[in-house]
Amino acid sequence: MSLRLRLVSWLTSPLLLTLIPSLLPIPSYLFTTTAQAQTSQDRKTEADKLFEQGIQQFQRSQYPDAMQSWQQALAMYQQLKDRNGEANSLMNLGIAYNSLGQYPKAIDFYQQSLAIFREIGDRKGEAKPLNNLGIAYESLGQYPKAIEFYQQSLAIFREIGDRNGQADALNNLGLAYRNLGQYPKAIEFCQQSLAIFREIGDRNGEAKPLNNLGIAYESLGQYPKAIEFYQQSLAIFRDIGDRNGEAISLGNLGSAYKSLGQNPKAIEFYQQSLAIQREIGDIEGQGSNLYNIGLTLQKQQQPELAIVFYKQSVNVREGIRQDLRKLPREQQESYTQTVADDYRSLADLLISQGRLLEAQQVLELLKIQELRDFTRNARAGGETSGIALSRIEEDILKKYGTFIAFGLKLYECEQQKCNSLSQLRDQLDTLTKQFNQDTNTFRKTLQERLAKDPALLEPEQVRNTAAKIVTAEPDTILVYPLVLKDKIRILLATRAGERGVVFRTFETPVNQQQLWNKVSQFRTQLANPNGEKELKATSQELYNWLIKPLEGEINDKNVRNLVFSLDRSTRYIPMAALFDGKQYLIERYGISTILNAGLTDVKDRLPSNKQDIQVLAMGVSKAFPGFNALSNVPLELANIVQKSGKENTGIFSGSEYLNEKFIFRTLRDNLSGNKVLHIATHGKFESGRPENSFLLSGTGDKLTVEQIQTLQNYMTDTHLVVLSACETALGGVDADGIEMSGISFYFLTNGAKAVIASLWLVNDASTSQLMQQFYQNLSTGNMTKSQALREAQIAMIQGKIQSSNTKRSSVNYTVGQSRNSESISRNLSHPYYWAPFILIGNGL
Repeated sequence: MSLRLRLVSWLTSPLLLTLIPSLLPIPSYLFTTTAQAQTSQDRKTEADKLFEQGIQQFQRSQYPDAMQSWQQALAMYQQLKDRNGEANSLMNLGIAYNSLGQYPKAIDFYQQSLAIFREIGDRKGEAKPLNNLGIAYESLGQYPKAIEFYQQSLAIFREIGDRNGQADALNNLGLAYRNLGQYPKAIEFCQQSLAIFREIGDRNGEAKPLNNLGIAYESLGQYPKAIEFYQQSLAIFRDIGDRNGEAISLGNLGSAYKSLGQNPKAIEFYQQSLAIQREIGDIEGQGSNLYNIGLTLQKQQQPELAIVFYKQSVNVREGIRQDLRKLPREQQESYTQTVADDYRSLADLLISQGRLLEAQQVLELLKIQELRDFTRNARAGGETSGIALSRIEEDILKKYGTFIAFGLKLYECEQQKCNSLSQLRDQLDTLTKQFNQDTNTFRKTLQERLAKDPALLEPEQVRNTAAKIVTAEPDTILVYPLVLKDKIRILLATRAGERGVVFRTFETPVNQQQLWNKVSQFRTQLANPNGEKELKATSQELYNWLIKPLEGEINDKNVRNLVFSLDRSTRYIPMAALFDGKQYLIERYGISTILNAGLTDVKDRLPSNKQDIQVLAMGVSKAFPGFNALSNVPLELANIVQKSGKENTGIFSGSEYLNEKFIFRTLRDNLSGNKVLHIATHGKFESGRPENSFLLSGTGDKLTVEQIQTLQNYMTDTHLVVLSACETALGGVDADGIEMSGISFYFLTNGAKAVIASLWLVNDASTSQLMQQFYQNLSTGNMTKSQALREAQIAMIQGKIQSSNTKRSSVNYTVGQSRNSESISRNLSHPYYWAPFILIGNGL
């Protein structure tokens, strides 16, 4: 008595969806009504009736009705202590939630079902939720994990001789390997699956590997062969009345024809698929089809319409993402990565059309969601409602909805060969003519409005987020690198008038892989403080890609401050260390970074009178297992915080807690009233697992992210947090660099306006001296935080600060970065010593 679900594995382009349902019918019963269900057997019969009813509703794609039936059946099975019925109902509810794109609920139900099947020793039952868990993880882009579940499921099916189950598991493995790019292996698994389904006469099962073979051959560029398989699967789905499978095959046909350059035919199939998905409530499928329609319209040189569909695709994605907050971070991040290119395609197209503020909105939204998914902080950035559509865009989308709804009516009539077919075709011709006129009017109106004032189509809040950054400090610009697969776009925001902002855009013909290779080389060279010639050459290449295109605009504006909202591998670059051939970027400009413009609070500044600034300084100098002693920390803290009654010591008034005095409770209880929190201790920002990041307390205990998050109630006075002994590791080519924010993010979201942190392991004494110089600069009251840090770094470049040969800390390295145990020179002009310190957030 179980239902197995369809697998949706969609990529941005082409639309690659497949179906994995397998219905196992329950025996027929002479059912009674609920009122007659007096005995336990009667109630069992009634529960079975509701269960069967749910299956029939699900087959008709009536998901809410099916869920209601299974919920009622579940309650009755639980009352009857029917563990098998309970497990099957839980699994089917998971399938329904997965079909609606609600993965957290789906996974939860599958796990409950699996636990019961294992408890009662039902091996066949156990295999099914294992398979369905694989499907859920594959929908989230977790392909290796999906394969692991599929293989467990296949092993059980083979053990018990379940041919149907084997065929399903083989088919699923085929698609997972296809998603990993292992096409021959994918074809092999799908062919094995197809042979079994045909052998046992399972028509519904047969359609699945046929469809998936089409996907594999399309991936190999064999489009006619792919179309042949899609048509075979479509015919079966129509024959058995599977609306979901029908929509998927139609969408896949659209992708194949798009690949052949037959765009009108592709859109026709996408429209038919989208209409069915709207009818059955397949939210995930709608998002994919909307994206692919947008992509096809872009290929047809209809960018205005393409943007509308891209926007709506993003909005559908946002709806799904809102429900992902309960998932573990890795799964949330995988989902983000599977749809990130949708956002980037929209931003890219908006930039190409000169709609730059809308492009900024898309990138801001993507960054907020990346932070939410990575940190599992659903509150980060506040509520987001997707991408705003202008009134005329909403109007054309509404007309399109009416158009495709009628197209579905005609499509169904064609399948049934109904009597009114000719009439309906006449009506469609009229509607098509009218819609084409409407779209022409839409494009013309849009172009006219954009020619007059691009801001007419842009939400006010978008202008405000960019404007607050560039107007907070004179001569400031905001730089958005957008790393695409084939190029780098750079969005530049400059001040216009008192509160306005103007955007400019630039392009660098460097692809994502080339950029990553150069960034990786740069970071390797930065780790060696004994050689600077090769490093400068690499740094200058990065400068030429990321900064040189902006030089004309920057020079014309007499810019003094650069604020970066970095993207992908650019987040791994210490921007201050970019070299223009004569000097480093920090020697020309004040530099800071922001996680997101909307999240950055620039209303508040540190007081200009140093008497109004209190510093809470905490540090660890003692050695602990795995962590070396930090011998310069006591001097660092002493030179920052004034001792009571000793006017010539320290810079700011405040309090100091060293070694055993530095514990979480001391930190929490003394935060109030302090403008600056300075922490000098070992730290670890673990790439990919922020919950494992920590700061080391004076007792050797870990100050965890969870503890830091509880500080939000005590940080109302805290403006700046300085972490002078922390690092993060370098991710891979596809990494988004979000981990570079490390623990900094948690301080920023708990009340701090800015964080200064280091990107790699630094010399102990040189760090202490740089920190002291930074605070000395800050105490003058004439410098912003960004300027104070810049002047301290320039002092090191110019040799005004010298150092001994002592390591800063023994921060643990994560995969991707190696220790540097080389002897360290006393000359601190090399970027190794000063470049890792970055200012995140409010640089004022």
